[in-house]
Amino acid sequence: MGWLHGIRLRLRGFLRRRQLERDLEDELQFHLEMRALRNREAGLSAEEAMDAARRRFGNPVWWKESIRDMWSLGLLESVLQDLRYASRSLLKTPGFAAAAILVLALGIGSATGIFSLLNAVILRGLPFPSPERLVLLWGNVQRQKIERRGNSYPDYLDWKAQSTSFEGMAAYSDDSFNLTSVAEPERLAGEWVSAGYFDLLGVAPIAGRAIAPGDDVSGNSNTVVLIGEGLWRRRFGSDPAILGKHLQMNGRLFTVIGILPAGFRGLSDGAEVWAPFVASASAADLAERGSREFPAVAKLKRGVPVRQAQAELDAISKRLEQAYPETNAKRGVEVAQLTDELVGELRTPLYVLLGAVGFVLLIACANVANLLLARSEARRQEIAIRMALGAGRGRIFRQLVTESMLLSLIGSALGLLLAVWSVQLLSKASPITLPTFVKPSTDWTVAAFAAGVSILVGVFVGLMPAYQAGRQGLYEALKESGARSGDGLARRRFRGALVIAEVALALTLLVGAGLLMRSFQRLSAVHPGFDPNDVLTLTAALPRSAPPPQSPAVATADPSAVVTGRQLLERLRALPAVVSASVASDIPLGAGGSAIFYSAEGQSITDAQTRPRAYVHRITPEFFATVGAQMLSGRTFSETEMEGRANVVVVTDNLTKRFWQGQDPIGKRIKAGDSASKNPWWTIIGVVREMKYRGLPENPTADPDVFLPFSDRQREVAILIRSSQDPSGLAAAARAAAREVAPSITIYEIATMSERVGRAIERARFAGWMMTIFAGLALTLASVGLYGVMAYTVRRQTREIGVRIALGASAGDVVGMVIRKGMALVSVGMVVGLAASLALTRLLHTLLFEVSAVDPLTYLGVVTALGAVALIACYAPARRAARIDPVTSLRYE
Repeated sequence: MGWLHGIRLRLRGFLRRRQLERDLEDELQFHLEMRALRNREAGLSAEEAMDAARRRFGNPVWWKESIRDMWSLGLLESVLQDLRYASRSLLKTPGFAAAAILVLALGIGSATGIFSLLNAVILRGLPFPSPERLVLLWGNVQRQKIERRGNSYPDYLDWKAQSTSFEGMAAYSDDSFNLTSVAEPERLAGEWVSAGYFDLLGVAPIAGRAIAPGDDVSGNSNTVVLIGEGLWRRRFGSDPAILGKHLQMNGRLFTVIGILPAGFRGLSDGAEVWAPFVASASAADLAERGSREFPAVAKLKRGVPVRQAQAELDAISKRLEQAYPETNAKRGVEVAQLTDELVGELRTPLYVLLGAVGFVLLIACANVANLLLARSEARRQEIAIRMALGAGRGRIFRQLVTESMLLSLIGSALGLLLAVWSVQLLSKASPITLPTFVKPSTDWTVAAFAAGVSILVGVFVGLMPAYQAGRQGLYEALKESGARSGDGLARRRFRGALVIAEVALALTLLVGAGLLMRSFQRLSAVHPGFDPNDVLTLTAALPRSAPPPQSPAVATADPSAVVTGRQLLERLRALPAVVSASVASDIPLGAGGSAIFYSAEGQSITDAQTRPRAYVHRITPEFFATVGAQMLSGRTFSETEMEGRANVVVVTDNLTKRFWQGQDPIGKRIKAGDSASKNPWWTIIGVVREMKYRGLPENPTADPDVFLPFSDRQREVAILIRSSQDPSGLAAAARAAAREVAPSITIYEIATMSERVGRAIERARFAGWMMTIFAGLALTLASVGLYGVMAYTVRRQTREIGVRIALGASAGDVVGMVIRKGMALVSVGMVVGLAASLALTRLLHTLLFEVSAVDPLTYLGVVTALGAVALIACYAPARRAARIDPVTSLRYE
């Protein structure tokens, strides 16, 4: 254990260094004086005795170093010494230190901020046990392409019974629940879930119990519900007696059986209540194999890969297709990783942004490396003197790298603070809604990333300057004046290479930002097929019967308590500034509308792949005028048709183009289902221009939209109001008017139509602006780097320029010479950047809309803008060079 004793001695020596130094000095002095005393006793004078003692004793400095090596931590003390020297050196040049630290803080802070988002979204994983084994099961259908659809309950039960690849499987569906058994009615997000749902996700109630298999059966007279901890605390004051009590939601009674922990919001990531899945529909509707509306969640058995589970379910789907050809023809199932479903769409934007900040960081490194190279040039004589006094090249190399490391560490600390602030700002300003379980924070992973980046940056920016300083000739450096015009070819080439790299990286970022902004411009110019200006939209949950008694017994409905959508509409029409108003089953861009297969009269029967499908919406007559849709032919519904059961329909023009191109479609007929079905024929009375009703920039599918007379049997209705003034000012009045009609009406999802259109394209806008910010930062850093190199070149060539002017060169000649040198570097950087852009911008194709990754207009604009900025950056040093006085420059040392 001698080595352990030695370590303890060295640590004690390090901690008690001053005391040991004094003791060492005293001991050496004692031995010297004792030797001198013996010499005096031998007959020498005091002076001769001390001189002889010193000769006999030897070099005291050598003795001190030898003894220190016995009780000191050599490497640690050497590093601390380097750090102290580096600190003093940087404090002597505060301007240089501040500039370098600021540039590094911007680069490292940007990279750390985006990494913290990437860490929270992707690296941490989902907040469930074994998230890599959780999958979602989606039914799909083979049409012109494979289209994802929901599942039917009978199919789900067959998958669950026949598969062997899963530990468990559960159906779930998100829905809204209107809580009315409280003083202030509230719309709650919730989920219908089958038994086993919470076990799959590893979630247990903090009070009560979960949904049992006996709760999840049709015909159960007592419908149970679990509530979230947030709802329990917010609406019920954390009352433990809530268990067993009844809540009235959607006109039904639910018995509270459990409370789920804080932070759990279900797979829909917004739920606050959970009820048995079979309670979501009638037994007859659940038994309908052709009704597909929900996904299922499953957990793979250990060691079972996704592809094996997919193959098994494909085989089951084939058997179901043979058994039920009418409902399951061309039907399959998709097994998708839950992680991909919840955060998969965030990966590409985050990776693009991480690549962008990586470029910014590289440009920052190049800037600081140029600063350090210039600083090492100014310190050539200092370094030469240190080498002459005995410092080895390795020691000099380590000292200069230590300085760059110190700059990087300080910049990293400031960058970490910048990252914390920027992530908070980004989370608030971002239109991208992160899942609730994603909480970006500066944890140990982020801190380790920042530390690792700072070390790499410190080594990178200090390596070349330290190498150049260590290999300089000692005699030439001592002889050379600090202002001498000469500069090493290798140094000039290295500085030029750094400028070329900065320009290339900046151009690549500018091209990416330009493409995304051009894409956003094209996206903004897409006409949705309606006029979104001056329209207010909202959704109302209407009471359908009197409140049931506080028991699960069936209540007797009170007809006077029923409120219809048209009654609410009449009250809203009376509000000031209302130009027109309409009630509908759903709102454009609101993800509403139900899909149906239909038949056109006189058209032949088609196969499953080409079978016509449409999305159905129910509206009142004023709908088209309210949303500003263009009626191409025919008319809208009459009041008579609204009151009766008239079989009339208004369709979009893409339906008529498919079946009656060049014909008058008015009077033609379509019907839901096959032409042989018992469903009534709908007579077309109007045709409107196709609307981007279900999404921007295009509807998710090319299917047409059909509009039927509004039915007052709906529990939730959409309200659209066109106003003669700012529609957002009508929100409070509309809410108050609805409460006048019925106090238990719940109003939610209030937004102007312009806001809905903006939300549909805000992700593209955000990606474009973020790339533009980083590209602007890169352009600024690159231009500053170019300016610094050219200014340094002018300073180093002061004598040469003075000679040129003395020999007759004009100011214009000098300006042109400096600008040509700078723009030559910029031109090479542009060529490299264009090649890199052509290779890398193809990765953006999924984020672009109607813009090619090689859009010539974008490339031309970026090259022009970058060239103009570079020209300005070169002009200032060039003008300074033109003002050099030749007499002064020839005297300049």
